[in-house]
Amino acid sequence: MLQDYPASEQPWWRLAAAELLAIGAAGVLYPFGVTASRHATPGRREQRTVVLIHGYLANRSTLLPLAGYLRWRGFSQVLSFNYASSEGVERGAIALRDYLRRHVRGGRIDLVCHSLGGLVARAYLQQLGGARRVDHCITLGTPHQGTYNSYWLASRVGRELRPDSPLLARLAATRPAAARVRFLSVIAGSDNLVVPRVFSAHDEEVRIPDLGHVGVLFSPRVLRMIANRLLQYDRSEFREGDERWPPSTHASPKRTPPSCSSITSRA
Repeated sequence: MLQDYPASEQPWWRLAAAELLAIGAAGVLYPFGVTASRHATPGRREQRTVVLIHGYLANRSTLLPLAGYLRWRGFSQVLSFNYASSEGVERGAIALRDYLRRHVRGGRIDLVCHSLGGLVARAYLQQLGGARRVDHCITLGTPHQGTYNSYWLASRVGRELRPDSPLLARLAATRPAAARVRFLSVIAGSDNLVVPRVFSAHDEEVRIPDLGHVGVLFSPRVLRMIANRLLQYDRSEFREGDERWPPSTHASPKRTPPSCSSITSRA
């Protein structure tokens, strides 16, 4: 029998209220991400870029809080990718490949993805050769193994997110193609869209019990964790001459808020 993560100890009404506030905030931000960003990096080999990928039926605006926080922490190159999520995961992956070719002009890439965006990133990394350019991929509430809620969704994406879908089978089969990429999956412990929540697990896991599917995008704990994790990958895992050089130090961590001890992790 499939065993899920334990439920949050918070009252259900408090969890529901927090998630509704997050959904409302995402709705307020939505108009600010309708148009695609035209920002691009300079043409340099010695650079590192963070690219943010939104989820289903959203746009880049849902990741504006994270983008702003990363810039505040000293990350100089943060780009946000817009795509038509209703067209499916693999079409989104092709759009991501084309976007990175146009907008990231050299250097190495780290991806941070919400929900469906994590599957788009995996399809790009595993099926389109993206692992040659990407070193790290952080996913937030991504249904890596699908979700049973997808059976209520009569669309291409709904069919793709079924746990027994051909898409998920292809991603499982091609996983070795992205073996060089370090994955971190952030699991919203009160996620009611990815059911069961254990289906959000992929490689290294961090579970935050009291956050919902949208709430992870607005949580200061999660924003700090992402920035700290991206800064944590140090020069020791690289050597000069390696194809992945330069090392993954984005910026000098001038602003380092205290770590969050309430996040539980499992590697």
